[in-house]
Amino acid sequence: MAAKIISIAQAKGGVGKSTMCANLAVTFSQSDKVMMIDCDPPQNSLSAWFKVRTDLYEDTGLVLEQASTPAQLLNLIEKNKDDFSYILIDGAPHVNPVVRAMMLCSNLILVPLAPSSVEIWSFEAFEELLYKAETLNKSLKTKICWNRVRRRVKSSEEVMQSVGKHSKLTAFKNQLTFRVAYMDSFAEGCSVYEWTDPVASAEIWSLSSAIKRAVAKMEPVKISKSNAVQEFLKKG
Repeated sequence: MAAKIISIAQAKGGVGKSTMCANLAVTFSQSDKVMMIDCDPPQNSLSAWFKVRTDLYEDTGLVLEQASTPAQLLNLIEKNKDDFSYILIDGAPHVNPVVRAMMLCSNLILVPLAPSSVEIWSFEAFEELLYKAETLNKSLKTKICWNRVRRRVKSSEEVMQSVGKHSKLTAFKNQLTFRVAYMDSFAEGCSVYEWTDPVASAEIWSLSSAIKRAVAKMEPVKISKSNAVQEFLKKG
C-alpha cells in the first residue's frame, strides 16, 4: 500500500490545523492505518494532544512522529509510506522550509479557513505559494476547509462567497462549524467522534469521507530534485 499524503497548512496561527489533523486522524483510523507527523515546533500542539491521548488509552490506533526539517519530513515519509494508508502532516503557523516541503510531498493540502476578513488577508499570499507548488508537484491538489463557521451569520456568508468568487481554489462543501466540542475534546486527547456532540461528529465524518474520495485515485508523489525544487525549498 502507498500512503496518501495529506497536509494541513496555513500561513496563520490559531486556525485549527492541529485540531483538524487530530480529528481526521482518529476518524480515518477507524478503518485504516494512520500516521501523523507534527511539523510545528516548538508548539507541537498535536504532540501534546497525542501525549494526553496515550496517557488515557492503552491503544490509540495511531502513530505520531515529529519533523523539524525538510530532510526529516521526507525521510519519515519515505520510510513509512508503504506501511500506512494515510499520512497526515500538521504544519507550522507560518511559511518555512518544512511547510514548503509539505507542499512538494503531498497529494492533498487542506487549508483551514474561518470566514473572517483577518484570515483571508493572510490567505491571499499563501494562495500564491500554493499555485507555485502545484507547478512543481503535479500530483498536488489543494482544497479549502471552512472551519469555525457560524451558521446564518451574514458576514461569514459574505466572506465565503467572496473567496468562492475570487480564489482559484475550491472548498469542500463539508464545513466544520464553531462548536466548543472541538476545543474541549482536543484538550482531553479525544476527537469529536469520541465526544458527546453528535453534530460535530457528523461534520468530521462528512469531511473525512469527502477527503477520502478526493485522494482515492491519486498516484504516489514523486519529488523532483530539480534546481527549481531546491530553490523553492530554500526560501522560507
